[in-house]
Amino acid sequence: MSGRINFTWEQRIEAVEMYLSGNYSYTEVAGKFGTIISTLKNWISSYKSNGIDGLKESHTWRNYSLELKYAAVNKE
Repeated sequence: MSGRINFTWEQRIEAVEMYLSGNYSYTEVAGKFGTIISTLKNWISSYKSNGIDGLKESHTWRNYSLELKYAAVNKE
């Protein structure tokens, strides 16, 4: 098990809006939601870049060709 906590879209929005209100620090918001500050900062960054849709979790995996993987590893 990864130990990863899944937050709802609504929880992410609430946390971001709480921080962006200017009334709470990263530490206060992260503590209230039971997450770490770096996760909260990632949510805020995604929100600022992509709006509310940036807070939706992606459920798709990217598939890369074997050639692309070899090129990345052997890149000089």
